[in-house]
Amino acid sequence: MHIGILEDDPIQRRFLVSALKDWDEPRIQCDSFERASELLKAMSKQTFDLLILDWFLPDADGMQLMKRLRQDLGWPGPVLFITASQGENDVVMALESGADDFLTKPIRPAELRARIFALARRAGLNKDISDATQAFGAYTLAPSHHTITVNNTPVELTAREYELAALFLSHLGQLFSRQNILEMVWGVRADLSTRTIDTHISRLRKKLSFDGTYGLQLKSVYKYGYRLEHKEVAV
Repeated sequence: MHIGILEDDPIQRRFLVSALKDWDEPRIQCDSFERASELLKAMSKQTFDLLILDWFLPDADGMQLMKRLRQDLGWPGPVLFITASQGENDVVMALESGADDFLTKPIRPAELRARIFALARRAGLNKDISDATQAFGAYTLAPSHHTITVNNTPVELTAREYELAALFLSHLGQLFSRQNILEMVWGVRADLSTRTIDTHISRLRKKLSFDGTYGLQLKSVYKYGYRLEHKEVAV
């Protein structure tokens, strides 16, 4: 599936591209653009299956761009728009203009991927996205259903807990700093209290038995962050 990303903020643009690359789905291809004119020029030369659009741009607003896409170009694909505004009127205006779904900033990677998967399913693009489950011993991660099971038993997790657990399971043995976790799970670069992250980690240890019971331990690294790793077996 070929995704076009239109975002004028370079940090947000890199974040969106990184979030989709971290999906670990080889059939996802992303091209990113800073201006609406750049995206429209690219669309005259190549085909996109889905678009992610920032609603406020330096050379066009979302409504103008949606009108150009839907009415002038007759582009039928799904559009996910992103906005920093929490206003209901903006959301209604975007959807009435032809957008299919929306997300408000800060963006959370797992939610972004879930919305894209849902749009792809509706548009019949699922053949291009793998929803295969991933097994890690007693743990099974099902990205398409946003669920994690332990010994075939589903564990009830909040959206944020799922995102955090999926991050660790998908990168087993990798050390993440607190800043890494903030950016990849909370979608922010500003500092949150250490207690916020530590509280979520504590919940995961209990809910998913990340204490080594089933072979995986979620360990803290002093003054740095966390890593999910295989439990060392005493000999």
